[in-house]
Amino acid sequence: MSDTPQVLRLPKSQPVLRLDSVVKRYGERTVLDGISFDVAEREVIAVIGPSGSGKSTLLRTVNGLEPIQGGSIRLDGEEITAKGTDWSKIRARVGMVFQSYELFPHLDVMGNLLLAPVRVAHTDKAEARERAMRWLERVGLADRADAYPKELSGGQKQRIAIVRALMMQPEVLLLDEITASLDPEMVREVLDVVLELAEEGMTMLIVTHEMAFARAIADRVLFLDGGKIVEQGEPEAFFTHPQTERAQRFLDTFSFTKAREPQGLAR
Repeated sequence: MSDTPQVLRLPKSQPVLRLDSVVKRYGERTVLDGISFDVAEREVIAVIGPSGSGKSTLLRTVNGLEPIQGGSIRLDGEEITAKGTDWSKIRARVGMVFQSYELFPHLDVMGNLLLAPVRVAHTDKAEARERAMRWLERVGLADRADAYPKELSGGQKQRIAIVRALMMQPEVLLLDEITASLDPEMVREVLDVVLELAEEGMTMLIVTHEMAFARAIADRVLFLDGGKIVEQGEPEAFFTHPQTERAQRFLDTFSFTKAREPQGLAR
């Protein structure tokens, strides 16, 4: 619709994101062990793998929440892991949505949505409020603008958290297990928002344990284990014919079949 916030962009000649031999350690423990991949504009990548494989840490390094000990990360060709990076500016371009919502409990929904664009990006408050209302209407929460987080359901909180990230008009959106804390009946209302963003061209890195969702939404799947990319490929090929024994064992634990894919969940 013409009055909804726009996320479509012209394709770029270089990757939006490039990770080159990224290493992350906690003391003697290596969590990310030489991770390398590119993310093209408008591409949706699902990052899956067992617990402790480094999935969430991977997203946190891209957003500067975890420093790396080796390799580099580039955003539009600029090395953002170099010394002196202004991460507040980078986070305006790389939005992140967390499993635990991270909404400010003392602010109502509108206050949560206006905080970053007004204080960080110095957007005119009236303009930011108008943008916020368009997003709230789009996710079906226009009537909750004055509500506080404690008055919202888990699904509503997570939709607000997604909108808050989108208020900064990011180039890339990072989603970290955004349905993990939700009751099953609330999962779909959140996934529908993400699916719509994907259809409109938002570049996304999605860590998820929802295999049917990953299969339906992703352009590419990265399977991590032990801090390494064990396998990657197009979703249909990965889920039907994984090339590694480790990926096959992982998928077997989900008893995943196409017949169980949620109805209507397709790009």
